[in-house]
Amino acid sequence: MTAPDNSPDRGPVRTGEARLDEVLAPRARIGFAMDRGEVLRITDLEGQQVADLVCFNRHNTAEKLSVHVTMMDQGSIYMVKGKSLLSNDCNSLMTLTEDTCGRHDLLAGSCNEGANFKRYGLHHTPNCRCNLEVALAPFGLPLREIPYSFNVFMNVDLKPDGAIRTVEPLSKAGDFVELRADMDLIVGISNCPSDQGPCNGYKLTPLRVEVLRAPEA
Repeated sequence: MTAPDNSPDRGPVRTGEARLDEVLAPRARIGFAMDRGEVLRITDLEGQQVADLVCFNRHNTAEKLSVHVTMMDQGSIYMVKGKSLLSNDCNSLMTLTEDTCGRHDLLAGSCNEGANFKRYGLHHTPNCRCNLEVALAPFGLPLREIPYSFNVFMNVDLKPDGAIRTVEPLSKAGDFVELRADMDLIVGISNCPSDQGPCNGYKLTPLRVEVLRAPEA
């Protein structure tokens, strides 16, 4: 599958240099291709802002992120440094190589129109599912094919009795994660637009998204 070229026109890219560098405004989204070995860096510019992330095998998009397989493999609802996001075929899509925050969610999925109405009684609210649908449309990926997300910086509190609740993120201004692509990928990111609860600290702020060139062999 041929993916659109999202690289800025800036000449040759050196090892470790960003070939994609975008600041996502509040409620914004982005879709892009990554090559194996490249590194995705997501930076929380002002603190307490969640990024919903999904990814696909670029050469076989039926293989895609499975948060369920990932959770069962690592035995936790939290993604931690050194662990991998796994596909529905149990292959490693991305590995979390750097993390200055330490709390990210695999359980809560993505906000959507129906859930927002059920929770808040509001119709036609911006949401991550619609964001990801728009971001991934240029790659021929309809909403029905988009999995539920890994939620960078999201803080979901799990009680001993199994009760869960979303609380304010722990991320501070400048916190970042780095995820290494373990195969050629298509990636979609939504700068979460939820402002009705504590998910984003009750204030929507920008995120920075960079794709860093793979180290030379």
